[in-house]
Amino acid sequence: MRHRRRTRRLGRSMAHREAMLRNMVTSLLEHGRVVTTVTRAKELRRVADRMVTLAKDGGLHARRQAQAVVRDKDVVARLFGEWRQQMADRSGGYTRVIRLGPRRGDAAMTAVVEMVTEPLEKPTKKKARSKKGGGGQRARKAAVEAAAPVEGESSSPEAAAPAEEATAPEAEAPAKEDTPPEEPAE
Repeated sequence: MRHRRRTRRLGRSMAHREAMLRNMVTSLLEHGRVVTTVTRAKELRRVADRMVTLAKDGGLHARRQAQAVVRDKDVVARLFGEWRQQMADRSGGYTRVIRLGPRRGDAAMTAVVEMVTEPLEKPTKKKARSKKGGGGQRARKAAVEAAAPVEGESSSPEAAAPAEEATAPEAEAPAKEDTPPEEPAE
């Protein structure tokens, strides 16, 4: 039984699995995206995120650790240059796995693994809810009072309806005039 074993074996020996993941992470960092199976994508994501974390550290030791996995010097230079700058404000989640569907031939579920390049959006602060229930009669009364009309405006729905009807035909008429006339077919 493989209880509490973290890595997936992927049907390969340890050396073959490590070599495959090295090649895949090199391709991912070089091209920005890789299409593979879902289980390989999940393992690849772990290795790729670790490489970006090393790049963000930026020291000589981190560079050498990255070169132990990614053995292409140009890709390591790109990792410590371009990818490092793009991921500077992000604290994890450097890659994304998008499921594509079954592969033709063996019906294996495929996925694309891609580097996240969009800038991180700052979360907006949400309004703090009151500790009281807030859905009772008092809340409804407050909402009605807040929506009360300003002096000089009519609060009856009958008075508001004719005003809406009067503006509606005017809004539709210019739209008809703006369209060019249809030309006869030859």
